[in-house]
Amino acid sequence: MLKKLNSYFWLIFLPAHILFVVSIVKLEINYFNLTLILLFWTLISGYGVGVGLHRLLSHKSFKTWYWAEVMVSYLGCLAIQGSPIFWVNMHRGYHHPYSDTDKDFHSPIKGKLWAYLLWPIMIEYHSIKFDFVNDLLRKKTQRFFHFMYFFIIWGSWLVAYLVNPVLCFTLVVAQIISLHQEFCVNLFCHTGKGYRNFNLPDHSVNRYFFGLFFWGVGYHNNHHARP
Repeated sequence: MLKKLNSYFWLIFLPAHILFVVSIVKLEINYFNLTLILLFWTLISGYGVGVGLHRLLSHKSFKTWYWAEVMVSYLGCLAIQGSPIFWVNMHRGYHHPYSDTDKDFHSPIKGKLWAYLLWPIMIEYHSIKFDFVNDLLRKKTQRFFHFMYFFIIWGSWLVAYLVNPVLCFTLVVAQIISLHQEFCVNLFCHTGKGYRNFNLPDHSVNRYFFGLFFWGVGYHNNHHARP
């Protein structure tokens, strides 16, 4: 099994979870630290993933200024779910057109544990074709985020720690919350109880809790019908 674990596991996933444990031990529970976690979670999950990776880059739901795109793309990197090019390619090229089929990399039809946790650390990246992000590959900034992704994550942790260890610890906690939030959507919004407004061939369902607290993405059946 260890041979199958990819570089993302060794360089991002595992270190982030180790840092998370250290952060939980080191951080004091007070209003300031909780506010920082909430702020980082909003920036990373709300703006980085929800606005940047999902609505802007994947589905082109709106247009914005160059530097706004750069900022939300950087925040999307901090979500430790892969570079914007990788995230968009998976979402736009595999998840939506092939939802809940063998070509959907993180569908629960391959197993609940696979959908929740295993897929990003065990997939064979050489089998992924980056044919769905030609628009992003033409942008120098997006190529930079993609090829320098691991350095960006570690550099951000280091800078945050040098400024103040509390910044690093609260950042990591927010990153892990954001990561497992997406894992929850992969699993619970494609399995089990929920409601459907649209009769689609996939298993997407809407769930009130995830819709309210996960930046709208939990209204998943609606999203798959009209992304």
